[in-house]
Amino acid sequence: MKFQSQKMNLVSVRLVLRNEVNEVHVCRNLNDKSGGLYTVICVKDHSYVKNFLAVCEQTKGNEDFFVDCFSDGENQIIVFPYVKERPLEAFYRPDILSLPECEDICINTIIACMSTPLPWPLLYLALAQRQLHLSRDGSVYLGYLIDLQELDVTRTEKDCTVQCATLLLEMLRPKESRHANSLKLLEKKVAKESYIRFVELYKDIRISAAPKKKAGLLRRIRLWFVRNKDILFRLLLWLSVILVIFVVLSFLTQMVFGEVPWLRLFINSFDQIGTESLQQ
Repeated sequence: MKFQSQKMNLVSVRLVLRNEVNEVHVCRNLNDKSGGLYTVICVKDHSYVKNFLAVCEQTKGNEDFFVDCFSDGENQIIVFPYVKERPLEAFYRPDILSLPECEDICINTIIACMSTPLPWPLLYLALAQRQLHLSRDGSVYLGYLIDLQELDVTRTEKDCTVQCATLLLEMLRPKESRHANSLKLLEKKVAKESYIRFVELYKDIRISAAPKKKAGLLRRIRLWFVRNKDILFRLLLWLSVILVIFVVLSFLTQMVFGEVPWLRLFINSFDQIGTESLQQ
């Protein structure tokens, strides 16, 4: 599928979702020599197009949250940046991380929400749809693979903060046995929906966070393996592929020549040195 504007020529490389309201694609810009990827939301329902334009109207003069926005026939095309997908729910490991490390990721989640250019209605969707990603260094960033089917233009910072606090509560729940003060505080305030601004949430987690202790050597080694498991997996995969190719070539060589030439390197490789034979 293709989407074209005056400055972009986008071709879909992956369909993320499709429903009666919108489609979400990961697209490549053919006009970009670097082959950069973008998140493209194709809105098909006219009422939702109006809702999105109403959100844009709320942020008039500060519409940096999207790359491009244009009509394509009866559809409205919204182009967002594409970010590397490392879903928080898949890469966040509270069973391995210490309580202070979990709280650090919670704080980084709040910072990601405070620094995003997304308007409140879209940020709320991103949080509700778990469009949060965890980098290897523990920082958190937002993705844009958002389904606009539940877009509500009346969402405010309070709604987003409560939604974020609820998410943090889920993240800290596995640490309940550690009697975390941050968890207890979140439970009380989330139950009352007392958060209004992200600054309040940030201060609460920062103040109630457990003191940090230097991890031991074995723990640091374990965390290094966890953080680099993707690289290690790819390395093992390539080594396996090379090994399979080597075995197949050895088998074919044996079938054709009756021997495997490169095995001579390991068999009788020192029978003769220079002009002297050692088989006497």
